[in-house]
Amino acid sequence: MTSILGGLLQDVAERREDGGAFLARYGMLRNPFPPARTIYPEVIYNQEKAVHLFADGVKAILGADIARRTMAVIGGTGQGKSHFQRHCQYEVKHLKLPVVAVEFLAGTSSAANLVREIFRAADEHVRELGEQDLLSAIVGKVGDGDLGPVRQTDLKNALLTLVRSQKKGFQPEDMHQRFTSEVLLDTCRRWVVGETLSQTEKRYLRVSSRLATASLMIRVMTELFSLARQQGFFKGVMLCLDEVEALFFSGVSASRIQAFLQDLRYLFDEAHGQSSGYSLLVVAGSTLRGVQDLREYNYPLFQRLGFDTEARIQLHEVKDLDEARSFAEVYIEFERDRYNAERKPSVSSERARSLISDDDLKSAFLGDPKTGDTRNQARLLEGLHRIVEAKKAAAEKH
Repeated sequence: MTSILGGLLQDVAERREDGGAFLARYGMLRNPFPPARTIYPEVIYNQEKAVHLFADGVKAILGADIARRTMAVIGGTGQGKSHFQRHCQYEVKHLKLPVVAVEFLAGTSSAANLVREIFRAADEHVRELGEQDLLSAIVGKVGDGDLGPVRQTDLKNALLTLVRSQKKGFQPEDMHQRFTSEVLLDTCRRWVVGETLSQTEKRYLRVSSRLATASLMIRVMTELFSLARQQGFFKGVMLCLDEVEALFFSGVSASRIQAFLQDLRYLFDEAHGQSSGYSLLVVAGSTLRGVQDLREYNYPLFQRLGFDTEARIQLHEVKDLDEARSFAEVYIEFERDRYNAERKPSVSSERARSLISDDDLKSAFLGDPKTGDTRNQARLLEGLHRIVEAKKAAAEKH
């Protein structure tokens, strides 16, 4: 018997993506232009210089030696910084590269949350390899108790405890036999991300204290990732640090901003230790105002993130109507390719491009007609989306 909710959602579950008869005439399964700052990460327009710089960074961290690279992506609001970072993440994941891809908004100003997000992304990465999560994967490969680069006493004790708990014949040591191998694994997962453990949990995991600061969490994460790299689970981490400018007008205190920046600097420096570590690529996106604020708050980090070197890149803007046409056609061609891969007969490029007229393009590209201000990339996409939706609605009325 189908529930009421099940009945209401049945048509949604069964429905294929279908933009209707109007869009089908132009070879579209959906409106080719994303709404309300939605990002289609597969699509990128005219950012060849930035793309090549990013590719060089990825190649460096995929090498045999531990490497640290940075890329500073600069652009105005709505100019495509987040879009570029999402495109980079998409390609890294699509190609199944041995890189943990992480996205983090700088405005949250919490290094502890950053570490947790990196761990979450690492868990997701090893699941693609058929593992349960990162910690389970590492423990499963230790086997003989060789912890390689691990030096932190509590981490070493915890890992050895987990290794022993995985062996045949293991019996929980507590009176009620509650601390099984799975419970110990879960306890350790909580410990590495800074959660508070009870005295009993600490005793059976064999750790002495909580990871109470972001710097302690970073230290433990670095050693774990170094071990994971040696075991072949990944080569390194790609951290997309977005909206750096938001950190400075988020309303948090100057001391908290400084603490976050110092922890971020520590994370970068720790990745490459004297004899161990993991490769790290940081792609930081910011407006020019954010760049200036970062320079004033923490110049060493400003330098480390590449804001004063050849790693600094200014994203290309859509400057005129000709470029706006080329920009729109990249999205149209992407959607036409999706349609032609699923539906027959195929639709020509010329037919698909006729969806947007020159007048449509002018309307979407130009801002206030009185001032002639042009729109940024985000508003251009929103304008094109609304135009197509209006055409679709008008066609459906007839």
